[in-house]
Amino acid sequence: MRFACSLKKLNLGGSTGISNQALNSLPESIGDLENLEELVLDKCKNLRGLPDSFGNLNRLRYLYMRKCLSITCLPETIGGCHQLIEVSLAKCFAIKTLPVSIGQWKNLEEFSLNKCIALCRLPETIGDCELLAELDLGHCQSLTILPSSMGQLKNLRSLYLGYCTQLVQIPRSVGALT
Repeated sequence: MRFACSLKKLNLGGSTGISNQALNSLPESIGDLENLEELVLDKCKNLRGLPDSFGNLNRLRYLYMRKCLSITCLPETIGGCHQLIEVSLAKCFAIKTLPVSIGQWKNLEEFSLNKCIALCRLPETIGDCELLAELDLGHCQSLTILPSSMGQLKNLRSLYLGYCTQLVQIPRSVGALT
């Protein structure tokens, strides 16, 4: 993908009412897109995962993967995307866990996991996302507890937990959020 070094935005997703049924993987060479700032993979319903080279996208600021129905996890290397500001994994119904490395997303401000119905837990490192202002966990029906590190999210202004039907405990540290 040498020709695409200047590429800043890449949209491989579907549009309103249309999904991308064909894309089931991304090449390792996606990590060579050193100037990529925005990646849209919305409605790539058969996309099974992201390559390890994904963590090389260190200028990536916006990642949209809404309705990627076949994704069950993200690679640990995704923590290398240090510049991420906004991530949406909404309606990724099969995703069960998130990698510990998301704690490296120090610039993250908005994170949507809305309707990730298989998501059972968040890593403790979520508390390291210092600038996180909006966290949407609505309809995460398998989520049972929140990590105690949630109290470290001093910039958190919006935490949506509606319809988290299995959520039995909210950590005391949440009370420290002002």
